[in-house]
Amino acid sequence: MLLVGLGTAGSACRGGLPVPSSDEPSATSTSYTAPPAETRTLTVTPPAPTSSSAPGLEPEAIDRVFQVYMNGLADHDMTALRNGTCPRLRETLLGFELNGHYVERWEMLPYSVPPGFEFVTVQAKVTQRDARTGRLAGDVVYSWYVERNEDTNYYVCGWLDGK
Repeated sequence: MLLVGLGTAGSACRGGLPVPSSDEPSATSTSYTAPPAETRTLTVTPPAPTSSSAPGLEPEAIDRVFQVYMNGLADHDMTALRNGTCPRLRETLLGFELNGHYVERWEMLPYSVPPGFEFVTVQAKVTQRDARTGRLAGDVVYSWYVERNEDTNYYVCGWLDGK
């Protein structure tokens, strides 16, 4: 049984790989579909403007690292999952199951970036597939922390249970 590493955003992540800059459009709503064929579908919606003038978390970087992490879960790609995971959690039990289910599809839900914080809670609607039977197991909303460390690298640093 594989488990996804759990943690909290109590301290900033240390070291690790930076989230690369990209010319991709920014997004706060990301849909990922894993159809049987090799085709992948990604839909993005631009975020609402922030009202803070202080340098805050960058929604584009949050979206990129969350996409790497979630695609790692959906595609069972441990390299991507580790790249998106906070370095302090990489040595914990890290795997593809969330409460005994695999991620079949996911859609990032809108979120806001509070000024002055080095982490934000993001949520995704996840269509689950039972890891034992392979049957679809319905949709659930899960939450994660996304953090920025002092080197401005972004990571998913904690999975919170769903609702």
